[in-house]
Amino acid sequence: MVYKVLNNIALKNVNNNVISNIATDLLVIPVNKKVTSSYEFKELDKKSKGYLLKSSKDALNPGNQNHLVSSLEGIKAKKILLIQDLNEKDDIYLWLNKYKYIAKVANSMNCKSMAILDGQCYPKGKDQSWFLEMISRSIESGAYIFSTTKNKTAKTEKIGKQVVSSKVSLKNVSIITSKLSSTEIKKAKTAILRGFSVGEGVNTAKHLGDLPANHATPKLIEKIVKNTTKQYSGLKVKTLNEKDLAKLKMGSYLSVSKGSDEPPRMIIIEYKGGNKSEKPVALVGKGITFDTGGISIKPSSGMDEMKWDMCGAGTVFGVMCSLARIKANVNVVGIMACAENMPSARATKPGDVVTSMSGQTIEVLNTDAEGRLVLADALTYVGRYNPSYVIDMATLTGAVVIALGSHASGVMANDQFLADKIIESGEETGDRAWQLPLWNEYKSCTKTNFADLANIGGGREAGTIHAAAFLSKFAENYKWAHMDIAASAWSSSPKGGTGRPVSLICDLILNKKLK
Repeated sequence: MVYKVLNNIALKNVNNNVISNIATDLLVIPVNKKVTSSYEFKELDKKSKGYLLKSSKDALNPGNQNHLVSSLEGIKAKKILLIQDLNEKDDIYLWLNKYKYIAKVANSMNCKSMAILDGQCYPKGKDQSWFLEMISRSIESGAYIFSTTKNKTAKTEKIGKQVVSSKVSLKNVSIITSKLSSTEIKKAKTAILRGFSVGEGVNTAKHLGDLPANHATPKLIEKIVKNTTKQYSGLKVKTLNEKDLAKLKMGSYLSVSKGSDEPPRMIIIEYKGGNKSEKPVALVGKGITFDTGGISIKPSSGMDEMKWDMCGAGTVFGVMCSLARIKANVNVVGIMACAENMPSARATKPGDVVTSMSGQTIEVLNTDAEGRLVLADALTYVGRYNPSYVIDMATLTGAVVIALGSHASGVMANDQFLADKIIESGEETGDRAWQLPLWNEYKSCTKTNFADLANIGGGREAGTIHAAAFLSKFAENYKWAHMDIAASAWSSSPKGGTGRPVSLICDLILNKKLK
């Protein structure tokens, strides 16, 4: 189940054709000096008898960010949205937000089609290919609206003073360029397809997380992932059930699901699009489909948000779907470590000692520190693929929310090159990450009198780093990075998944930055 919102995002390169003849529900024109002096805009303005130029001057006013124009005689677009353009000095996140906003505007106006004029103004150091990829990714992800478990007759709803659409109307988007050569057209189409595909991956991760926990148990997620192979033959999926995990001696993983009636599933997705001799990049995602905290139970306030505790696994799924859609020439293996953490008479108790697949024993001092327990065995298991690099992604600690807020994912690694490239891809995509130290001094937090390791330690200090220090004990045989996405993978206001860090990971892999 790849969650695709739009039917298509296409390139429309106009040479002799005139923009006034483009039939669309909404024509979006970013207003800047290049655009208003262009032949394409002048042709439209002539049809409007000077009205568009006058309106664009209003849109250029800092007090007016956009201006909506209803149908004009001689112009086939039903509505025209003039929107104040950004400049090359503006941060990338502002560009992303602008095009996500445009997608939301189109949905709110019940538009089925939209055409966007390339404003020919890009962030400093970026070219048209980057820009077209960014637009298509942002429009696809921005058009997403969760409605799976809503009344299908609902079309709009009021949130505060704002009336918003609760159902997607937008289906087809065109990006208008002009006077491109055949080589440039091919390059532009490739960029748009890639952005569209990554946007689909973002939405796939969002949707999996947004599903209520009773609609996305480990077994239901297993079914969803297996069904994806019908769409993408390039993906090979196998799953490990409770008995398989026991045979592999994954006592750490199984300790998390003991209290639940829902059996765990480890889902392994392989994509082999590169050379056979090329070692795969491995992605490991925490997939706690609902986290009560177990016996160390969480407060009831906000516990509904724990359905998003599987966003690491959702990221793995979204990335793998994007790679298969693009038919990327890379080798990647993805592991979704799925389980439900519930309290019951069978549940693991604080103070219990379990044995991990690595043979290391773990004293479970807090059953709400369960993500690191499933990841410990998943990180050991992934070593059998002889990966070039391993990246795990997990909504792991509340401490990272305090440290970084929602703007950046936390990164800790045993390989500086890998950490640097993750951060570089974050800057490139606007899906930002920030490195925290993983010095040896922090690793003393795992000491206990009753096992090889404790699953918590260090009190309130450096909670995010201590969690990574624990995981590092299971990733000593390869180059590894841990991404704590507890603050970035979903939003509490308004509630919903963000699909992060799918864009970052796709950029890292597709651009082969780990070569």
